[in-house]
Amino acid sequence: MATKSSSRRTTQKLPASRRLVMWLFQPWRLLLVAALALTWLLWPQVERSLPNLEHRDEYRITAEQVSITPPPRWIPPDLVEKVFARAGFDDSLSLLDPNLSEKIALAFYTHPWIERLTRVSKSFPAHVRVDVVYRQPVAMVEVLGGGFYPIDAHGHLLPIEDFAAADVDRYPVIRNISSVPAGHAGDAWGDPAVTGAAELAAVLTEPNDSGQTWWSVLGLKRILASSRVAADETVEDQQFRIETSGGAQILWGRSPTTRHPGELTVTQKLERMAEYHRRYAGFDSSPAPFLIDIRHWQGTKRSPLADASDGRRLN
Repeated sequence: MATKSSSRRTTQKLPASRRLVMWLFQPWRLLLVAALALTWLLWPQVERSLPNLEHRDEYRITAEQVSITPPPRWIPPDLVEKVFARAGFDDSLSLLDPNLSEKIALAFYTHPWIERLTRVSKSFPAHVRVDVVYRQPVAMVEVLGGGFYPIDAHGHLLPIEDFAAADVDRYPVIRNISSVPAGHAGDAWGDPAVTGAAELAAVLTEPNDSGQTWWSVLGLKRILASSRVAADETVEDQQFRIETSGGAQILWGRSPTTRHPGELTVTQKLERMAEYHRRYAGFDSSPAPFLIDIRHWQGTKRSPLADASDGRRLN
């Protein structure tokens, strides 16, 4: 015990630099330093001899290795290929790229058919899963000259090249629009009349539990916007009519999202339309078309209306 105590006191009396040297030059520490130095010297040669995984097929991502949320019928079947081409992904991408998810996310997020991106995940062998919410066409906007542009429920322009002339009959037609799209596909139209009409079209074409829509059941055909009188008008300032297949017109009023205190609710207006349709066996049962006003709290009113003309061409 005396010898150990004496040795401890001797070590404590050594200078700090001497104690550090003794600590460093222990055999196992010397071996560790030598191993690290050898690894540092030999790593470039080892790295060159390793296989380049980045170019192997199981690490390459093309459009074929990307799966997306099952698309509805209106989405083009080659959407992934179109996303890759639009983003400039001419060649395959590497699964090892640390920015791969961000690149693919941005490519899908900026495509006009995508309303919202929810998740991007990658896995081995080469595969990427992209979960999205798609934009849905709700109407065709007829512009001056007779051209038609597809829009979604928020008034965003959709890729016109993905529609055919026959598709005009699938959707409500919005008339009396004096503007043209302010941007490209995926951008908002930029006209409050288009925005409000799109919101109305979305309500009327929403399927119920049996898959039917107000638009088809009531035999509706067009949404007529009111003429704008000032550049600073908003959606709240717009009034809309609905034209039936037989030429009758229904005075709907403001857009479904309005908070105007004097406006009936969407449910109240739909109930009035349905009640009129039942009472008179449709909107077009009379020899001459009527103007049907469902906006007033006192009840539905109607008066005779002159017929309207029609014409169409896909722009």
